[in-house]
Amino acid sequence: MDFYSDPSKVDEYEKMCDEYDGAEIYKVLDKHLTKNSTLLELGSGPGNDIQYFQKKYRVTGSDLSEEFLLRCRKKFGNIPFEKLDAVLIETNEVYECIFSNKVLHHLDRENLEKSLKRQQQVITPNGIFAHTFWLGDKEFTMEGMLFVFYDRDELLSLVSKYFNILESYEYSELKERDSIFIVAKNDKFA
Repeated sequence: MDFYSDPSKVDEYEKMCDEYDGAEIYKVLDKHLTKNSTLLELGSGPGNDIQYFQKKYRVTGSDLSEEFLLRCRKKFGNIPFEKLDAVLIETNEVYECIFSNKVLHHLDRENLEKSLKRQQQVITPNGIFAHTFWLGDKEFTMEGMLFVFYDRDELLSLVSKYFNILESYEYSELKERDSIFIVAKNDKFA
């Protein structure tokens, strides 16, 4: 993720996210996660979702980018932030929910599956898996970053190997129904 090591690229990304509104996915998550639950966000980026989560949950942020971590720690001094890889998730903690917003699409299919296996271990029994993905059938690299778009049924089938799907919510971010939010329960223990 060298792209997000460059402060000017992080500035560009933050500017691009100025209009971000996660209200739709927050409503879905709130139906499945009780207030004061522990939540780990993989790939917090500029902390847009943290602003909402800190009001409802006991949240821990994470990112692989030192630049994002530096900025989030300054902006949210009361919230812990960890440097975590979304595949390895090297932590001894367990959480009632792991959430990410358009982060896991940077993983190839093999590493996505490794991440799912690891999340089974980091999410408490009967805890919640909650991630957004791009829908589609393309894969490309831009400025050294991989972007993988998933077929809805293929993605749900993969997630179902490790978690019980509670809800899949399709929504529009850049174009009509280009995104999916999957909420699943960790009740298929490895």
